[in-house]
Amino acid sequence: MHKVSARFVLFFAVILIHLPPGRSATTYSPHIDSLINSIAKTHHAEKIETYIHLIKDLRNIDPAAGIRFAKEAYKLPDIDKYVLLKARLINEEGVCFRKLNLPEKALELHFEALKIFEANKDTMGIAFSLANIGNVYHQIGEYDKALDHHFKSLFLKEHLNDDNQIAYSQTAIGLVLLDMKDYRRALDFFISAMAIHKKNNNLPRLADTYASIGKVMTMFNRFTDVQSYLEQSLEIHSKIGNLYGKASVLNQMANLLVIQQKYEEALKYLEESEEIGRKINSKAILHYNFKLQKEIYKSLKKADRALHYAEEASRIRDSLYTERQYHEINELQVRYETQKLDAENEILRLRLIENDYRLKYVIAGTFIFILLIAILVFINRLAVNSRNKKNLEKLNQELETRVEERTEQLYKEIKEKQDTYNILKENQQHLKGIYDTSPFGIAVTNTDGRILHTNSRLSESTGILAKEFLDSTWLRHILNEDRKKVEMTWQNAHKSGEAVANLNFRIRNEKFVRWIRLKAAPLSNDGEFTGLVVVMENITETKKFESDLIKAKNKAEESDHLKSAFLANMSHEIRTPMNAILGFSDLLSSDEYENDEKKEFVEMIRSSGKVLLNLINDIIDISKIEAGELKIQNTEFNLKELLDSLFQTFRQQLNLVQKNNIRLILNANEQNSELLIFSDKLRLNQIFTNLLSNAVKFTQSGEIEFGVIPVGDNYQFFVKDSGIGIPEDKLDVIFQRFRQADDSHTRLFGGTGLGLAITKNLTQLLGGAIWVESVPGKGSAFYFTLPAPSLPSTNSAANLNLETKTILLAEDVDTNFTLIQRMFRPTEANILHASNGLIAVDMALKHKPDLILMDIQMPEKDGIEAMKEIKKTNPQQQIIAVSAFSLSEDAEKFIKMGFDSYLSKPISMSKLMEVTRIFLLS
Repeated sequence: MHKVSARFVLFFAVILIHLPPGRSATTYSPHIDSLINSIAKTHHAEKIETYIHLIKDLRNIDPAAGIRFAKEAYKLPDIDKYVLLKARLINEEGVCFRKLNLPEKALELHFEALKIFEANKDTMGIAFSLANIGNVYHQIGEYDKALDHHFKSLFLKEHLNDDNQIAYSQTAIGLVLLDMKDYRRALDFFISAMAIHKKNNNLPRLADTYASIGKVMTMFNRFTDVQSYLEQSLEIHSKIGNLYGKASVLNQMANLLVIQQKYEEALKYLEESEEIGRKINSKAILHYNFKLQKEIYKSLKKADRALHYAEEASRIRDSLYTERQYHEINELQVRYETQKLDAENEILRLRLIENDYRLKYVIAGTFIFILLIAILVFINRLAVNSRNKKNLEKLNQELETRVEERTEQLYKEIKEKQDTYNILKENQQHLKGIYDTSPFGIAVTNTDGRILHTNSRLSESTGILAKEFLDSTWLRHILNEDRKKVEMTWQNAHKSGEAVANLNFRIRNEKFVRWIRLKAAPLSNDGEFTGLVVVMENITETKKFESDLIKAKNKAEESDHLKSAFLANMSHEIRTPMNAILGFSDLLSSDEYENDEKKEFVEMIRSSGKVLLNLINDIIDISKIEAGELKIQNTEFNLKELLDSLFQTFRQQLNLVQKNNIRLILNANEQNSELLIFSDKLRLNQIFTNLLSNAVKFTQSGEIEFGVIPVGDNYQFFVKDSGIGIPEDKLDVIFQRFRQADDSHTRLFGGTGLGLAITKNLTQLLGGAIWVESVPGKGSAFYFTLPAPSLPSTNSAANLNLETKTILLAEDVDTNFTLIQRMFRPTEANILHASNGLIAVDMALKHKPDLILMDIQMPEKDGIEAMKEIKKTNPQQQIIAVSAFSLSEDAEKFIKMGFDSYLSKPISMSKLMEVTRIFLLS
């Protein structure tokens, strides 16, 4: 007995040594100080609510203080009256224990809160508790358990249709997946959460989600994107005055700079973070900050500063450890006292049992005595009655007993069935709630694969009507290229009764394509397969985001290359003529050369000077354009005269550069001889000169063709060549400044890369647009449009009535489509547009148009492949090939491939109407 007392005294002494002071005089933010002051002014439920809000605000800054306030709240006299508020308080205390890295106690509290919420059927409370339990399992590295609890929480929140809480769970799941190194799935959940927070303008959560996406981007080494997301997060925290969030993001930005070894910049962020951490007294912020500063000064070989911050970090760590130790000892004391009370209660319980048994023995003895007397009386009475009466009474008694037993049995069976029915009904309502409010499209099928019913989200995700799912016509919306794969997977899953893990496919809605991810799980009844539950998710944005990430990565890598390429290129373009000017100038001063030779030197100096002057003029032009100082002087002039002048100039230039083998063709028939335009003649001449100069430079043999075609309210100008062509991945960049299709140091052709940039800007200043089509090895075709004055209409289209005909234009360049569509406008034909070969195949098989104009060069699937696929299904379909790069003999080649005819760009209205009349009206 003395040993036990001595141990208890020693244990109590240890507690007193570690016991911190009551309520500290620490000053927090004005908001937290206001809550502390409000405690004394509030009563009953409002006081408990105040404690909960206070602990929630303290848990990130000073979790130990949060626990102390929780203990205060438990002592309130009426705390047990407010069961759900007490459960919320227990949850918040558990979060504080987790923040102090005491997961065992945190789990105990969260499970206690969960039990209370379940007993009171508080769905949101259950969801919160499950999420908190998931957070603790995440902290101790049990990721599978963490995900299990977070997903359970997410389903309940979806049932309650609480967007903000759904986004919270998605973020929590993303953080677990991030630690599991499943970065892409983590990114999916972060993006979903970000979309919800943006929609609801939930700025604090949006800022946290931006920071989480920054962590994923760090794993991908996408430092520019990390910086962008962290800056957005920092901006929001600053705007709403969240000092803890701001300091946390500043630490994260500093860590990013440390990874990139930008130590001085990192220190600026850490200095600001340290100031905020001290202001709000956040030990977690300061501990991380000091550790990072120690590493920076260690890398900078500043030992004194590194040692200083190492000591500071150690001090903070010891402080956190002391707080954890205090709460661990406190918990030990509680357990000791609880065990002692349990032992005393056990002794009392045994004594009560003993007394209970004694009382039962007395009652039983009395009952047996009375029963014996009753039996004796009963026997005496039976002896008096006749034997027949005894038998009758016995039979009646047995019958009544049987009736009572059967009635009781039936009552139990009815009650069991009613209870089972109620449970099934409740589960059905829960499932229906999840089914109707799920963010994903859901369908249920039978064993034949026919869809029996769907939720509303399925039509929203896919763009397909619910009726089409139910009558099994939804498969026709799937792109032809993916349809067989989907149909085969669908059939096999229903034959085998097995799940479908991940099936990605594309659905076409008019001009747009959506990416859909399908998952399915089998349904069964008593072990027998009854169908599938199918989930479809629209992942178009995810696919686009992945594509944008790749593009951003390529763009970032390319920008470094462009800097050096630009400097090297400009250096070469300036030094080459300057070298000639200076070199030949030195030779002129020498007496060793004859006058004829010196004349050649002078001519070479003049030629190099012109090259240098052209370069300077280009730089001046692009500078004026960007500054908005380039003036346009419009006058009316004859296009034929300008084109004839250009023809003469460039025919001479071909002779000068010894390219007599190249044919120069001016496409100017008689109807173009009197075409007038109101524009800047000098700048139009400059545009043509730049395009024709490039054609001459990059063409070694074949032909160069240029000209103009009136199209509606515009003139369409063109310059085509049979030169080296431009790779497809360079078509978008050649109009940028200092960019060329070949930026390598060993390129064959010179140039600054300014010509096409100037050309594009001049075209836009003149009110037009410019674009290019090219096939490497076959040539390039540049087109640009300018506004035309009112032109007399031709009768070629006016006399053609095609209102009952459908024509499909497969053309990826919107400008080309618009031009051809306007040509057909007078005919009243029904015009369909496919922006690539993949969509063209789908639209051709669905609409069965009377005529298809198929561009040869298109993304996703080129015109030749698209034609073959269409003809395979519908051999009678009329398809005309349209291409900018072909010689006269190529028409026969296209027809042999399977096309019905061929049109060469640029297409004149008369030629287009003539071919259309032949195929649709002959």
